Amino acid sequence: MQEFIRMVSENPLTAIGIAFVVILILYFFLMKLIKVALILLIIAVAIGGYFYFKYPENRPADLGEAVEKAITETGRVLEKGKEAVEKGREMIGKGKEALEKGKEIIDRGKDALEKRIGKGKEAVDKGKGAADEIGKIIGGEKGTGSK
Repeated sequence: MQEFIRMVSENPLTAIGIAFVVILILYFFLMKLIKVALILLIIAVAIGGYFYFKYPENRPADLGEAVEKAITETGRVLEKGKEAVEKGREMIGKGKEALEKGKEIIDRGKDALEKRIGKGKEAVDKGKGAADEIGKIIGGEKGTGSK
């Protein structure tokens, strides 16, 4: 770092070049900010003008009153927003609980299905055994069963 500072201080042309680049970067950055600020200002003036001419009876008597009204309305909207966020959090919590209950029900259903499948296999095996026995009795030889 000291070497860089020494180089810049000894070579004024390098210092001018670096300053030019920094100013150029700041210019482009600030121009974008200024454009955004101007667009927001134009939108605010357009909305204010619309309400000024459309509803002249609702227009505030002075600027202080308008600012006070804007502050109170903003506070009211902020409170409603906080309430909406809280309700959203509650709904998310209820959704998580419902999801957990659903997972438990699905797990119980899988367990019951596996038990029933096992019993079904046992019943099929018993049926094959019974068919073999009936085949022996009727035909005299062991049945092949169906595959």
